[in-house]
Amino acid sequence: MIGKNKVEEVKEYATKLHNDQFLHFANNSAMGILIIQRGYLKYFNQKFTEIFGYTKDDILNWKKREFYKIVHPDDLPNLVKHFKIENDKKTVTIQFRGVTKNNEIINIENYNCRIEYNNKTAILSSYVKIAPKEKEVYTPKTITIKTGKKVLIEYDPKLIEMLKDHHIKFDIIKHCSYREEN
Repeated sequence: MIGKNKVEEVKEYATKLHNDQFLHFANNSAMGILIIQRGYLKYFNQKFTEIFGYTKDDILNWKKREFYKIVHPDDLPNLVKHFKIENDKKTVTIQFRGVTKNNEIINIENYNCRIEYNNKTAILSSYVKIAPKEKEVYTPKTITIKTGKKVLIEYDPKLIEMLKDHHIKFDIIKHCSYREEN
């Protein structure tokens, strides 16, 4: 039978090995990574400082929940709601507008899951800066007939409003069939 001290040593070694593997992964990650426990940052990696523009010293001086300042105020309520992860095995993904140290607005994709950290529940939160979403532009399907006029193939009420807004002359034909002959 192994003594109690030996069991504790094995557990301690396994935990240290696990933590070393995590730190190796986290420090070399292309994602910003935080460990949040009871409202305090317990860990952050270099990529997190690069994404949000804070120095290591800035972050080490953050008070409880001060990390919320990286989230645009309008997006914070929805983000906090998603921090309440329902179970230990679920990863929650959300996109929000981040705020850098110099108040630049950036788009962030965020992944959160529960973990055990120092024998207590914590949140592992990963951040990726994503490109701004381009405005979707509706491109109507048209054909050009022999006279040079364009004929709209699909009707879209938004397109009609856009044509009116830009003072473009057009005729609406409620229904037609068209066949161009050679």
